[in-house]
Amino acid sequence: MQPTLTPFAGQELHLHVSGSISASLVPWWVNWLRFTTPDVVVNVSVSSRATAFVSVDALRALANGQVWLDEWDEPSVPHSWRDGRSGASECFVVFPATLDTVMRLAQGRADSPAHMMLQITDLPIVLADVFPAENEVIEHWRAVLLKRTNVSFAPRIETPRATDRSTTLSGFNLPGALALANRAIADRRG
Repeated sequence: MQPTLTPFAGQELHLHVSGSISASLVPWWVNWLRFTTPDVVVNVSVSSRATAFVSVDALRALANGQVWLDEWDEPSVPHSWRDGRSGASECFVVFPATLDTVMRLAQGRADSPAHMMLQITDLPIVLADVFPAENEVIEHWRAVLLKRTNVSFAPRIETPRATDRSTTLSGFNLPGALALANRAIADRRG
């Protein structure tokens, strides 16, 4: 089943890009987001591991908000991360959310500006997971994260694997993530 292409209903959002081959597709999705909702401000943080698959400069050219490398010594990191914020973003979407990223968040680690921001924010967080497999340990940490009332996982869709092109289920689903974000933002507004 293919996702419905739900536009973002808010005014500003933050994408955090973690290091997976799926990160190479993020520029296309940022372009789609800007095309379908041109008035929405898109802020982006990029993990250093993601730069193997996508460049910060490419995302700066496509996004219309703050775009920064997720490193403590990066001069372009905005100060709002200290408050669990990114500009006036109404939500965070971790797209793609690698297994390592999800495990670090579940363990409460705050070893980069974006991870600190995600650990302390009360804004909705949607994780678009791209796990290579599932097992009891992964499910445990996923359940730990879901204890946070502001965290959800994007609906999984059938996608091809990068390695052998067989199909698998993946949360790398920006329209599904945006639909969850829209609902969470509407709930916060009452």
